[in-house]
Amino acid sequence: MTGLKRTADSTLAKKVNTMVVVDAVRKYSPLSRAEVAKLTMLSPSTVSGIVSGLVRAGLVRETKGDAGSAGGRRPILLTLNAGAALAAIIDVQVARILYGIVDLAGSPVCVMKEDVDLSSPAGTVDQVLRAAARALAKLPRAGAGAAAGIGVGVPGVVDSRTGTILKSTRLRWTNLPLAARLQHEFGLPVLVERDVRAAAWGERRYGHARNVTDFVYMAVGEGGFGAGLVVNGKPYVGARMHAGELGHMTVDMHGERCSCGNIGCLAGVASASIQAWKGGKGEGAEGDLVEYTATGLVNLVNLLDPELVVLGGDIGGRSDFASRVEAAAKERALLAPGQMPRVLPSQLGDMAVALGLAGLVFDRFYWNQTPADDLPEMGEGGMTSYRVQARCGL
Repeated sequence: MTGLKRTADSTLAKKVNTMVVVDAVRKYSPLSRAEVAKLTMLSPSTVSGIVSGLVRAGLVRETKGDAGSAGGRRPILLTLNAGAALAAIIDVQVARILYGIVDLAGSPVCVMKEDVDLSSPAGTVDQVLRAAARALAKLPRAGAGAAAGIGVGVPGVVDSRTGTILKSTRLRWTNLPLAARLQHEFGLPVLVERDVRAAAWGERRYGHARNVTDFVYMAVGEGGFGAGLVVNGKPYVGARMHAGELGHMTVDMHGERCSCGNIGCLAGVASASIQAWKGGKGEGAEGDLVEYTATGLVNLVNLLDPELVVLGGDIGGRSDFASRVEAAAKERALLAPGQMPRVLPSQLGDMAVALGLAGLVFDRFYWNQTPADDLPEMGEGGMTSYRVQARCGL
């Protein structure tokens, strides 16, 4: 048994080291082997062996760098082969669907956006199925990466473990097993996530929060308020998948009863200002929204003490709005001057959900299935070989 334990420990250590090397190359390439060893604090021989396996697997590419002013041999640099795997993504909102293909580096290969009528719950499911088919049909021709899986983002309460929409008031879905429906239809692993949580992960993987382990993504827009929480570098969803319901935080004890049953919810108090902003009513509506947003932000900061707050959504993602919210929040925060977390507008804009979905798909269905040697593992939950013979032409 001791020998088996040592073998298991060695295998686990090798896989962990492999993922550390991959992460370094993904974040900081182009890098030499020596730079990878320095970044990861692994021995040069360990890095060399891992890199050789990743090159054989087609996940990492070797290119020759510049010789430099002193001349000499040109260094061999390592870069991620971003096309080694692809993710199909579908971001569902009330009036439109955004869908397409994203590569391992978080670069959109193809992205399409359609205004759609999602007033019928059953019709909305059909729209999602059609969007998935159209996205998969945009995969590059054979020879490029395979689809690692499908990611779907929706507004509402989502059980991300099973891919079930527990409740989406805006799409009028209840207990809908959307992941199972899509997986049955296309034979690919499927991930379904709440849109604001996906957007938070997009910022964590590809945006302002790449080097931040504790932060809040706060969406402010036509749909109201929501928060995506990342704690200790991981998405925080709560015991019942309800974490982040910022819009239903009480801000007026004498306010009106919300549709959720609570009193004086932030979403209800701010709804008139959001509608006025939508109707182009000017500075007054936006000024009120700044104050409401700052109130929600300060409550989150006092509760969670994040390092960073990222504002997104069609209102919150604007740089002028974010700077005004930051100034208003500083005036009322419990933290001492100079300790207030940074408040930044989303770096990813309306692609935050899509890129977050891609990152989640790769994390669950590709990176976690990448072994220490040779090709990524195939099989249940892993990378599949699904391809569609269609050129991505927009």
